[in-house]
Amino acid sequence: MTHLIESPHTGDAAAISQIQLKAWLQTYPNKEAGIDEAWIRDHRGSTTTAEGIAQWREFIQEASNQPDKLFC
Repeated sequence: MTHLIESPHTGDAAAISQIQLKAWLQTYPNKEAGIDEAWIRDHRGSTTTAEGIAQWREFIQEASNQPDKLFC
């Protein structure tokens, strides 16, 4: 099986923000450490807001302008 990973486009920012939050929700809950869904949404959920998506767009653009320095 071959997989092709393409560089993101600024139009992908909203989807990336959702995937990032979902990954946190699936990966990092830890009752012993006090990290539950509410904690993750409080600390990482801002990536899915309009401001968070705009930050993703900005980072994607910077990464495409400087691929030798930034990876997305």
